[in-house]
Amino acid sequence: MDWDWLQAKNLLDPATALGMAALAVFLFLCAFVVSRLLTQLLKRSNWVMGHLGRRVDPTVIAFTLRLKSAVVYLTAMVIFVALVPQLRGVLGTLVAGAGITAIVVGLSAKSSLSNIISGFSLAIYRPFRIGDKVTIENEYGTVEDITLRHTVLRTWENKRLILPNEKIDNLSLLNHSIIDPKILLRVEFGVSYDTDIDLARRLLLEEAERCPHRLADTLAPDLPVVRVISHGDFSIGLRLLLWTADMGEAWLGRYWLLEMVKKRFDAEGVEIPFPYRTLVYKKDLPPPRREGRDGGEGPA
Repeated sequence: MDWDWLQAKNLLDPATALGMAALAVFLFLCAFVVSRLLTQLLKRSNWVMGHLGRRVDPTVIAFTLRLKSAVVYLTAMVIFVALVPQLRGVLGTLVAGAGITAIVVGLSAKSSLSNIISGFSLAIYRPFRIGDKVTIENEYGTVEDITLRHTVLRTWENKRLILPNEKIDNLSLLNHSIIDPKILLRVEFGVSYDTDIDLARRLLLEEAERCPHRLADTLAPDLPVVRVISHGDFSIGLRLLLWTADMGEAWLGRYWLLEMVKKRFDAEGVEIPFPYRTLVYKKDLPPPRREGRDGGEGPA
């Protein structure tokens, strides 16, 4: 009986090795349970707010979920250090030298802290959200995730571009989804100077009307249109403008129009010119002519 009481006393005493291990396990389990409860609460808050008519941005929810996990486990670690006598002195020393500690930690983890602060900025100001289609550093893709350290962009090739939050915070980017995802598609063609411009315009408009990727007339009544934009060295430039629902539809519409307009121009006899270049080889040049002795010209 005395042995059982001694074991129980050691198990509850954080000053002993057994008590220290038991306290660590207990605090870890508590942190795990609290983290899971907060996760469920945040997800339920999204559902509740949605039913109340105020949709919660999933970007904020995702960032908050990661932040709360770090805060919960860090709090559990501080409580553990505070309850263990052997480590309590270390905590006091750290608190007493908090200024020096902050400087050392700040210098050693400058990049990580910058990314976390930039992550806060992205979550608060939201230049893009999870699911938005953006162009960053000439890469077009969909924002897949925003973590405490980095942002994950799924490119159109289905690759994952990992960008540090600090870098994104200092970059200019294109957001194709914010406010209005509609895209004005611009496709340019060249026709020869012998072409009837009115004929070329009519053919382009007919193909644009047939394009399955353009917006309906009710949503874009003023387009499509065709404008003459240049008199080039060997062609007249024409620009076709029409509205598409989003960036993905714009790319599909461009591919469709380039193919169909080429087929239509071929069928109607409209020439799409290209520059001609004549090559003359040196061996095919006529021989040079030389002056004769009497001042006249003679053969070489």
